[in-house]
Amino acid sequence: MKKHEREIDVAFPARPESSPELRRELRRFLENLCLDRDRLDDVVLAAGEAAGNAIEHAYRGDSGSVRLRAFVENVSLVVEVCDSGRWRLEGDPERGRGLGIMRALVDHVSIESTRAGTSVRLEVKLPERR
Repeated sequence: MKKHEREIDVAFPARPESSPELRRELRRFLENLCLDRDRLDDVVLAAGEAAGNAIEHAYRGDSGSVRLRAFVENVSLVVEVCDSGRWRLEGDPERGRGLGIMRALVDHVSIESTRAGTSVRLEVKLPERR
């Protein structure tokens, strides 16, 4: 695990029981930034959705990991959730709300899927420092 004041980079086994620890690590990092409590909770929830999707869809019973990176870039907080699995989404109409939740909670969401895995990038504009 690598942590700095302006960055966090951690990996967790892609298992549901890793989600609380991932959220705790991110929350600990975010508490050092100038985010209000509601915004901090939004970022943690959005990242938790991204991690949950990776855990559920990327490995399909195989072992793997989920990587969480968070850092400050210019005037924004960037949170990346990455896996190295291969997604195979089923067309269940009762599923698939995670991306909408992420988009409602942060300023920008981008997803990159390649043969090497999937990366979800969440961006939040940081408040101006006084």
